[in-house]
Amino acid sequence: MNPSITNENESVLLVQCEYFPKAAKKIKRLGKSKWDPDLKGWLVSRDYIGEVKNILIEYYGTDGSFPAKKQSVELEALEDIKAKTRPILYAGKLVAQAFHRDSGAKVGENVALLEGNIESCGSRNNWETFIEKGSRFKLMHVNEQLLTLEDNKAFAVRVLAEGVVSNVNRLRKISDEELIAECLARNIQVNPSIIEGKI
Repeated sequence: MNPSITNENESVLLVQCEYFPKAAKKIKRLGKSKWDPDLKGWLVSRDYIGEVKNILIEYYGTDGSFPAKKQSVELEALEDIKAKTRPILYAGKLVAQAFHRDSGAKVGENVALLEGNIESCGSRNNWETFIEKGSRFKLMHVNEQLLTLEDNKAFAVRVLAEGVVSNVNRLRKISDEELIAECLARNIQVNPSIIEGKI
């Protein structure tokens, strides 16, 4: 999602952007700014339009008048990660979200769980979103500016080259004997030393 600034009415702006705590903290401090859950954005006095644009450029690399630069990244959880009564985010992307203790967890838009486990856990009143150590995610369309500002050390991050498929393994694991037998069945030349086990 690209940040945007639109007129809610003559005196109020609607500011929409991916959630990033430091940016949200600054927007919240602009007069009587408030979050509107129905509109999914911040309602900010028009008096602060210059400040809003500066905040968006600082954190998102755009004020909404031009597209932000985006990247695709792969994340790996370096430890078990838990977030009490809230989702787990990375660079504005919802990586995993539980809703209560027994809800399980889901990934957000433009996020795929490639390997590992996400869950809900904790107690009824203090439920948690949980990501298992070693879980791997692919995040698409990540704001490049947010990526450089993200300081969450619980994940290892790797920027993916555009159009490159990463870590694809479509082959089942087979034994050397099965591989040699398949090669012989297809009349593929096999080094005799391999068959005899000398290599």
